[in-house]
Amino acid sequence: MGDAAIRLCFPARAEYLVLPRLLVAGVVRKLGFSPQEVADLELAVTEACANAVRHAYADGVGGDVEVSLRPSADRLELVVSDAGAGMTLPLPDPPPAPSPDGGMGLPLIRAVVDDLAIGNGSGGCGTIVRMTKRSHADV
Repeated sequence: MGDAAIRLCFPARAEYLVLPRLLVAGVVRKLGFSPQEVADLELAVTEACANAVRHAYADGVGGDVEVSLRPSADRLELVVSDAGAGMTLPLPDPPPAPSPDGGMGLPLIRAVVDDLAIGNGSGGCGTIVRMTKRSHADV
């Protein structure tokens, strides 16, 4: 696979969260990552997408979530973005303790990727979650 990005855009609804997981599983398996790394990256992209579905758009107002994968010789970059409300940045470090309603997504993502960057989209709209996993095999 070259440096071309593979993209998926889906409605920000929970019933579509399986789509980015399937995309990541199908692509990452072909890149020489271990089965554990494949499972970790599936988890990371699912958590990032679930956060977008849950927080990006006000109740009843639809929007989309986009997932982009960019494989290269030494890494895989995964980007999850939305055009919703955006986040208050910078995030506290360490993040606040999880609440009973959730809050484990970002710590889980941080634990399984090599690099994590979170920012707002253009004009402060939306959120962009950029995750990078370095490859240990030639792709």
